[in-house]
Amino acid sequence: MQPSENALLFKRPLLFYIKNNPRAFSLGMLFLLFTNALDGIYPLVMKQIIDSIEARAPMSEVTKTCMIFALVMASLAATRLGWRAFFGKFHTYAAEDIRRRIFNHLTSLGPNFFHKNQVGELMSLLTNDVQSFRQAIGPGLLILADGVIIIAIVFPIMVMMNWSWTWKVLIFLPLVPLMIWKVMKLIHTNYKIQQDRFSELTGVAQETVGGIRVIKSFSQEHNRTQLFNGVSAAFEKACNKVAKVDSLFVPVMEFGVTSGSVILLFVAKDDLYAGTVTIGTFFAFHRYIQKMVWPMTALGMGFSMMQKGYASFERIKDVLKTDTDIPDNGKIEITRFEKLEFRNVSYKHQSSTVYALKNVSFTLKAGESLGIMGPVGAGKTTLLHLLTRLYPLTEGEILVNGHAIEDITQESLRKTFLLVPQEAFLFSESISENVSFGLTERASDQDILRMTETVDLTREIQSLPHQFESQLGERGVNLSGGQKQRLTIARGLIMKTPVLILDDSLSAVDTRTEKAIENELGKDKGSMSRIIVAHRLSSLKTVDRLLILRDGEVEALGTYQEVLKASPTFQKTVSIQGQEVNHE
Repeated sequence: MQPSENALLFKRPLLFYIKNNPRAFSLGMLFLLFTNALDGIYPLVMKQIIDSIEARAPMSEVTKTCMIFALVMASLAATRLGWRAFFGKFHTYAAEDIRRRIFNHLTSLGPNFFHKNQVGELMSLLTNDVQSFRQAIGPGLLILADGVIIIAIVFPIMVMMNWSWTWKVLIFLPLVPLMIWKVMKLIHTNYKIQQDRFSELTGVAQETVGGIRVIKSFSQEHNRTQLFNGVSAAFEKACNKVAKVDSLFVPVMEFGVTSGSVILLFVAKDDLYAGTVTIGTFFAFHRYIQKMVWPMTALGMGFSMMQKGYASFERIKDVLKTDTDIPDNGKIEITRFEKLEFRNVSYKHQSSTVYALKNVSFTLKAGESLGIMGPVGAGKTTLLHLLTRLYPLTEGEILVNGHAIEDITQESLRKTFLLVPQEAFLFSESISENVSFGLTERASDQDILRMTETVDLTREIQSLPHQFESQLGERGVNLSGGQKQRLTIARGLIMKTPVLILDDSLSAVDTRTEKAIENELGKDKGSMSRIIVAHRLSSLKTVDRLLILRDGEVEALGTYQEVLKASPTFQKTVSIQGQEVNHE
C-alpha cells in the first residue's frame, strides 16, 4: 500500500472505501433515495383515497387511486431490495479488505511485536473490531443517511400541508441533537473500554485452551477459572456501561417527535370541526409525524454505530501503523548457496539491557555442517533467528554469498535456510498436508512415506483410523510431544533446502531414529549444508565443526578435538554425558 493510500485510509476510512468501490456505494445510495421518495409519497396517495371516499367520489376514481397506491408500494419493495443488495456489497467489501490488510501486516511483523501483544487480542482485532467497523460504514452510515433523507423529504411536505401544525408538533425537536451529542461522547469512551476488556477476555481464553495440558499438570484449573471469571466480570461491567448509555437513545430520540402526536390532537381539532381540513389531511399529517420518529432514532443509532466503529478503527489503525522491525527491502534472489559469514554480530532484545549475542563470528561453506552447543540462554536460538531474519540485525554483519542479509529478499533467504524450530508447531490439517507444508504442491505418497519412516513415525501413523489423511487437532494436540517433533523434522527433511537448520529438534528422538535422520542427511552431503543446535553430543557427532557459545560469546570454534581442548563448557558437557564421541 502506497504512503498516500495509507494516509487516506487512516484519516478518512469511509472516503477511502467509497473511492475503492464507488459503483456499489453510489447505487446503494441512489436506491435509498428512491425508496425514501416513494415512502414520502404514499401518505399523500392515502390522503387522496380517504378524501375521495369521504366525498363519495365515483368508484372508478377511487380504484384508479388505489392502483397508483399499489404501484408505489411495489416500487418501494423493489428499491428497498436494490439498496440492501448494493450497500451490503459495499460494506462487506470494506470488511474483507481491512481484514486482509490486518492479516497481511501481521505476517510482516517480527517476533518482538508478538511478544508484546496477546494472540487473543489480535484475534479480537481481526473479528470483533473489523465487524464493528463494518457496522459503522455499512448499516451505521446507511441508517444515518436514511434519517437525513427522510427529514429532507418529509419535513417540506409537512410544511406545505400546514405550517402552523408543523412547528407546533415538532417544537421539541431542536433539543434532540444536543442530547445526541452528549450521548455520543459517552458511547465513544465506554465502547473503547469494552473492546479492550473483550481483547483481554479473548486472550485469557485462548491462552487457557492452548495451555490446558500444562494447567491440568499443575492443578491450576481453579486459579485459571478465577482469572477468567475476573476478566469476564470486567468485560460484563464494560458492556453494561455501554448498554446503559445505549438505552438512552430510544427515549431521547422519540420524545421530541412522539409528543407531536399528542400535540396534533389539540391543534387539529378546531380545524377538523370547522371543516377547513379533511380527514385525509389529518391522517397523512399524522403518518408524517410517525415517520419523523424514525429519522430521530436513526440519527442516534447511526451516530452510535459510527462512534463504536471508529473506536474499533483506532485500534486497527494502531496495528496497521506499527512498522515492522524486519522490513523486506532486499532485491537479491539467492539461486544457490555458497558461503555464510557472521562478522562481529551482536544483539540484545528490546526488553533487555544485556547482550544475547556479542561479537560472534564464523563461516559456513556449501556442503559443510556446523554444530552449535552451549548452556541455556547462551544465545543459540537468537543466532538462528538473526540468520533467518526473524530478528533485526543491529550490530555486525551477516553475509550470504558475499551479500548483506538485508539486501536479500526474505522469501529466497528462508527458502535457502530452512529452520526447524524447537517448538513443534503443526496445523489443523491432515498429516500428509503438514509434511508437505513448505512445498508448492502436496508431496508424493512415496516421499511422505520415506520421510516418516526416516523419523520412525510410519507405524504410529498407520495405526490411526485414516492413516496419513488423519486430521490433526489444533497445534497437533492429538499427537504426543515426541510425535509432533518428529513430524516437523520430516517436514524439514522433505524440503531438500541448501541449508537445513535443526534447533534442538532431535531432543525428543531416540538414538535409533537419530541415526536414521543422520543417514538421510548424509545422502545429500556435499549439496546440503547443516546447522544443528543440540545439547546431546550424539546429535553432533557427524558435524564438521563445533561452535560453543557461552553468555552470548564464542567460547570455542573448530573441530571436535580442537573444541574439547579449548572449551571448558564442552569439556564439562563431555564429562557429564560420560562419553567421548568418536569424531572423524
